[in-house]
Amino acid sequence: MRRPYPLAAALLLAPVALAVPAHASWRLVKAEEVREIEHGGLVVTAAGEWNRSTSDVGKRGEAWTRNGRSLDDLSFFGGIRPGESLFRTDDRKRRPLPLFEADFLPTDIAEWYRDTANIVLGGSLFALGEVRPATLAGHQGVHFTYRYTGGDNVERLGEARAAVIAGRLYLIAFDAPRLHCFDAGITAARAIMDSARLKPGR
Repeated sequence: MRRPYPLAAALLLAPVALAVPAHASWRLVKAEEVREIEHGGLVVTAAGEWNRSTSDVGKRGEAWTRNGRSLDDLSFFGGIRPGESLFRTDDRKRRPLPLFEADFLPTDIAEWYRDTANIVLGGSLFALGEVRPATLAGHQGVHFTYRYTGGDNVERLGEARAAVIAGRLYLIAFDAPRLHCFDAGITAARAIMDSARLKPGR
């Protein structure tokens, strides 16, 4: 069954992932607020105001949105270790998620993200677009774009930046409906990606 959610939200709600608690709430992230993302030591500066979910996105992630996650979704993943998947799964045998490897090339990261999405989105057509070198937190990594259409027949565009730092993966991804929402949010998302750095000592 195809799912109508943005990628990270779908991964949270899918059977292979850890569900968001019904009582999950949101906290305001103020414009220009400097915040250390949960897990992994990634620090970013907010471009504009955002709402932060109090529930983790997987084992090492955090989710922000401006207008609700079906309209815009900014997800952070910090310090994913070799042998870990992007999201936690309760069904490793029947629907295993791809595992991160420390020797991934930049193109491998994009393909790993795509393969994870294709498993969890349950039939949505997830396609990679541009893949090119980029930096994240001052380290060489990869920038990639993607698109997919869920069960609601809404086409969504996404953009991500990732880097392997000291053998661990750090990734920030933004996606939103192609019409209106993506263009309205991508500039702020890119500014946040640009601001990323690692907490001293990491």
